[in-house]
Amino acid sequence: MRYAIVSDIHGNKEALLAVVKDTEKRLIDEVICLGDVVGYYPDPEACIDIVRESTSSCLAGNHDYAAIGRVDTKTFTYYAYTAMEWTKKNLSEKSKDYLASLPLTVRRENLFFSHSSPSTREPWAYVFPDSELAVYEAFSALTCQLSFIGHTHWPSIMYQEDEKIILHSDHSIDMKDNCFYLVNVGSVGQPRDFDPRSCYAIFDSRLRRIELVRVEYDFTLTQRKIVENNLPLFLAERLEKGR
Repeated sequence: MRYAIVSDIHGNKEALLAVVKDTEKRLIDEVICLGDVVGYYPDPEACIDIVRESTSSCLAGNHDYAAIGRVDTKTFTYYAYTAMEWTKKNLSEKSKDYLASLPLTVRRENLFFSHSSPSTREPWAYVFPDSELAVYEAFSALTCQLSFIGHTHWPSIMYQEDEKIILHSDHSIDMKDNCFYLVNVGSVGQPRDFDPRSCYAIFDSRLRRIELVRVEYDFTLTQRKIVENNLPLFLAERLEKGR
């Protein structure tokens, strides 16, 4: 099986379409979305439709839950809060029902998928590679050899060998039988690792190979829509800087 794992689309239709097109060229058997389909950008309804059509499973992210009132937006930054209030007004009841139906986790044999840290499904803990405590708690909670997360918008491959947790320096890795792996698949719609290209992960279960893939898209189209819908200009500016 070849899996494509996407996350943090955030209403960015142009980025999502580019990623879907890229997966179609790579002989992918199953696409799994780790959540945050909506939030920030101006095409939440279209992104939900595309995700429903192109993925086999989709999880709930904190922005998805915020859109249906299950997460208090008072905890959001100004830009996230402003965009979420706009998103709520531009989602159909059908799409809200879809978001309400999404699970928090999915498991496929020895694969585990969640939006945020496996250690605390809620309240949406971040796992940054430089956060020693968050990384330790995440690895302590692993029940599968390979787990995929999103949420930070910062792609990474980490693995535990014996008692040591290692941040892999390359964009791909071949799995070892005696290691546990935690992969952050990055963000489709709002990369924050100073690379404006969309990011997602591919896992080949036959080859036991994990790969982080970058995809270029025309973010100026998304920027134009941000201006047209009176969303914060900062959201447009950050797309071209990947931050």
